This record gives sequence, C-alpha cells and structure tokens, in this order.
Amino acid sequence: MKKVDLIAAAGEFEAIGPDTHLFYNKQTGEFDYFCDFMDAADADIEKYEDDAWVAAPSQRDLGEYDIMSDFADTVADPLKNDLLCDALEGRGAFRRFKDTLRSVGLEDEWYDFRRLSFAKVAKEWCDDNGIEYTNYIEDISPEPSEPAKTLRPDEIAVTLATLESHNHIVGDVERGVKLYKSGGVEFEEQDDNAYWARVPHKHGRKFVAISFADDGEDIKKHYCDCTSRDRRPPVCRHVVAAVLAIQGRVVESKLTLGKTFSVNAQVTASNTAKAVGSGSLDVFATPMMIALMEQAACKCLEEGLEPGQTSVGTEISASHTAASPLGAEITATATIGSITGRKIGFAVSASDQSGEIGNGKHTRVIVDEERFMEKTEARLGG
Repeated sequence: MKKVDLIAAAGEFEAIGPDTHLFYNKQTGEFDYFCDFMDAADADIEKYEDDAWVAAPSQRDLGEYDIMSDFADTVADPLKNDLLCDALEGRGAFRRFKDTLRSVGLEDEWYDFRRLSFAKVAKEWCDDNGIEYTNYIEDISPEPSEPAKTLRPDEIAVTLATLESHNHIVGDVERGVKLYKSGGVEFEEQDDNAYWARVPHKHGRKFVAISFADDGEDIKKHYCDCTSRDRRPPVCRHVVAAVLAIQGRVVESKLTLGKTFSVNAQVTASNTAKAVGSGSLDVFATPMMIALMEQAACKCLEEGLEPGQTSVGTEISASHTAASPLGAEITATATIGSITGRKIGFAVSASDQSGEIGNGKHTRVIVDEERFMEKTEARLGG
C-alpha cells in the first residue's frame, strides 16, 4: 500500500469544490476526481466502486470556515485580528475574509496555515481509512512575531513624497491634504504602531486602518472601505488624511519625485574595460558606468541631506547596451522615482554623443554617517 504525503494531500484538498468529488487509490497512490457537470464520457464514475478507491473529504467536511476562524485567533495584532473577525460575520464571509487578508497583508500566512490545516484533516482521513502517511506536522500554529517598537504619534513623520511613492489614486494625495486640513478626522491608537481612523466623507465616514514602519517614516499596511476590493489597494485620500491627522502635521520633503541630476566623464585609458580588468578592450568599462550612475544619484540627494547624514547604495541593476571608445564624453543621469522614508529609488541612465549606452534602477538609503561607520567597524571587531 502506498503512503500518502500529507502536505501533497492537502494540496489536492484545496481544489475540492461544492461539485467536486476527490478519490484516492490506495494501491497506486494517485488522486483522481470527477465533477457533477462532467459528461459521462469524461467521468468514469464506476471505477471508483473498486475497493482500491477511497473518497476524500467533501468541501463541507474540510471545515474551511472553522479554519478561517482559527487563523484569525492566531493573529496577535489587535487591529488585524478585529478586521478578520468582523469579516467572518454574516453572509459573504468567505469573500470578505479573503478581501481583508489582502488588505492587511496576511495572504501568504493564511495560505500556509490553510495548507497545514488541510494536512491535519488529511491525517484524520488517513487514520479513519487505514491509510499510511508521511510528513505529519504536529503543530500548525505559526510562531508569534517579535513585538514592534512602539512609536508616539509625534515620532511618526511620513512625507507627502513618500505617500506619492506608494501606489495611489492620482490626485488623492492633494485631496487628502485638503481633507485633513478641513478637520473632523478621528483616530484611535492600537498596539504595534497601528491605528484606526474615521474620515469624513460625503456619504458619512470612511473606516481606515493603518500600521506604520518601525522608524515612523513610512506606512507599512493600510486599509480603507473605498478600496477594500482591490487586490493591491492604492493609497486613497482617506488614508492620506488619516496619516496626516495621526502624525499631526503635513511633512514636506526636501527631496521631490522627478528631481534629476547629471554628471559627466570622459573615456580615458584609466577607465576602460582593459584598465579596470572587466574586459580586454579600450572601451568605457561597465563598472565605471555604474559608478558614474551612483555618483549622479549621490549628487541628486546632496541638497536634501541634514548635517551628519550621507547616503549609501544598497542595490543597482543596470544594462550596458552600447560601447564607448576612448575620448567619448559620458553623461550619467539619476532621477528620483520613489521616496519611502529614507529609501530613495532612482531611474539611472548613461549616454555618449551617439545616444544612450546604459540604463537601470538604483536604490540608496539616507543614513547617519557616524552611526553607520560605528556599526560597520563593529562587524570586524573594530
């Protein structure tokens, strides 16, 4: 007799619908199914009468509603817990629950929990039918997460540029500022930097839920009644107004989206691929092109830095699409495309007299220079 892999069986159970009938063959170890709407030619129902075939649980037997309720109980964040529990009340609970999972960013955790819960059902089904199994997981409850640093409202400082950097409804950042300034936004602090807010709307009030990053310079998750059906809900005017009300001010940024800066260099014998060891030809080296792109990004940030701050590159992805010979004049340009707290995203490009020679994306983070160097030296015991 074949042994059932419980995790694999759980994957099969996930496909069971109200009109689906799943069976398992104890001799071959295969799963097979038929649907009520299948033609007789497509569904050989009589074969399942053989003793080798065992019926899998029905959709009702899987108890997915109870699994959803169990999952909600494991969520320690009180805001997310309340939203999930509210979603399970009344008709349409399954759809609302899945919409809420998306809005609070717990889809991956839910699907892992669901799969492991179905594995537990699979174990009980195997025990009832005398089927041997492997891959049994004793504890399906996720480990509790580390508590976040709790911020005071005056420690939260999300800039308008950061809000604009999120996927947002066009024009709603400006509308959200006006909504905040008109007053009437009520909010309540929850645990782990999470807040509820009621934002005035022409048809009453919109419910908003927001959690902030640990440094208070960005929003981590957000929810609003008006975008709850979106798979990746955008930042709407109500979210903007709630953020500004919670932090108590509009925070302008010295850095703006679309700001650009260019630097120039000439191809000489010292910056060719042959000279720096990245090739054997006397053409502008790819590492030197990337360094010039980073230099443009550094210069683009300079005016926005406070005393004692600098920026460090954390990621760059670039294509070098054309070669430039000795004597060519190279221009590298960096344009700010996103500002999420202290993390700045750039579009970078390089060109010579004949046109573009490369392009890519680059990320820099603004840091405290002294503190950054202390941590760096500590890594090597300095």
